[in-house]
Order: sequence, then C-alpha cells, then structure tokens
Amino acid sequence: MYHPFSVAETIKTAWYLLKKNFAVISIYSLVGFVSVGILAFIVYYVLSDGNVVASIGIVALLVGISFIFLGFIKLIFQLIDREYYDFEFSDVVPKVKMLYSYLLLLILVSTLSVFITNAIQALDEGMAQSILGIIVGVFFQFFFLFYFPICACFIVDDASGPFESVVQSFQLIRGNFIKYFLLFAIIEAMVFIGSITLFVGMLFVIPFVNILLVVAYRKLVYSHQDVDDDLAETH
Repeated sequence: MYHPFSVAETIKTAWYLLKKNFAVISIYSLVGFVSVGILAFIVYYVLSDGNVVASIGIVALLVGISFIFLGFIKLIFQLIDREYYDFEFSDVVPKVKMLYSYLLLLILVSTLSVFITNAIQALDEGMAQSILGIIVGVFFQFFFLFYFPICACFIVDDASGPFESVVQSFQLIRGNFIKYFLLFAIIEAMVFIGSITLFVGMLFVIPFVNILLVVAYRKLVYSHQDVDDDLAETH
C-alpha cells in the first residue's frame, strides 16, 4: 500500500519506537551524554595547554560527538528494520566511511559559512551588508537544522558521500516541503522545551527528536518509492 508522507503518522511511529525500545534508547543516550561529558572535561581541563594540543582535543571531541550521533542513527535504523529479531552491537557502530562523509560535509559547510560571513563583514557598512548578513545567516542555519539531519540519514542508511547526500536530501524533501516544515516547527518547539528542562531534554526530548528525524527520512523514502511502510502497519 502506498503511504504518502504524514506528520501525524511520523510522530505516531516515532513514539511507538521510543515506547517499545525505551530501555535500549535511554541506555544509549545516557552512555552517549556521559561519554561526551567526559571528552569535553578532558579537552577543557587536560588538553587546554598549548594551541596544538587544544586543537587536537577539539578535533577529538568533534569526532567523538559525531561517532556517538551516527551510532544513534544506526541504532534507530536497526530498531526500525529489525523489529522482530535481534541485532548485534557491531550493527550500530558507524563505519569509517560514514564518519568521514559526515565530518567532511560538516566541515565544508561550516567553513563555507564562515568564509562567506567574513566576506560580507569586509564590505562597507550599510544596509546591503546587513541584509546580506541576515540572508546568509538564515540560509546556513536553515540548512543545518532542516536539511543536514536528512543528509546524515543518507550517509548512514545509503552509504552516501557528502555531496551526494545534499542532492538526495533536496530531492527527498521536494514535494513534501510544507509537511516536513511543519514537522520541523514541532521539532524546534520540542528542542526549546528540552533546552529549558535539562534532565527531560537529556533523557527524552533530544533522543525523541532524533528518532523523529530518522522516521521522517524513512517515511519520505517510502513515499517516493511507492512501497509498503511495514512499521506503520504494526501498531
């Protein structure tokens, strides 16, 4: 049966996944947050002496956070695809190519953002500079929040390269932009709630938001392929 993309169905499926696999998701999230906290502590207090050492520490922290994030995405895909049988720990460990593609895309887009922003700031002060600054700032923030999560899903699920994932994300969302934007607005509201309630944000909001994004990606893929969405039929 063909399943057009639905915001309500996406939220329903994501909630079903979280509720059914709450223990696994909570443990991974808790271990992930603790690991990031330990890495951040080491970088800030141990590797803060000297520019070279500090730079190495920051890179190590970035790699660690990316590794944990991609591992969580892989975990959610495993929970979606292997609902009726077990999977091993190795199945949720990100591959080197995934980590490389994700970091390369992150670094390239961030570098481009900084380069363009600095170029605009070098212009003569005036309304044109201000307008360009706002446009560029909004564009890159929107890309990171709106498209980048879908790029990450393509990198994990389809072994896509960094540039390929960007093209795929634009193609996937095209035709469902309004619906995905509505889901995006709901996610932003949830992130705001998580930011003011630290404990809830750590153990519920942030994991659930990432589950929503993975489920949205998978449902968008199904809607384009005109295939049955098995998980949606199971509850």
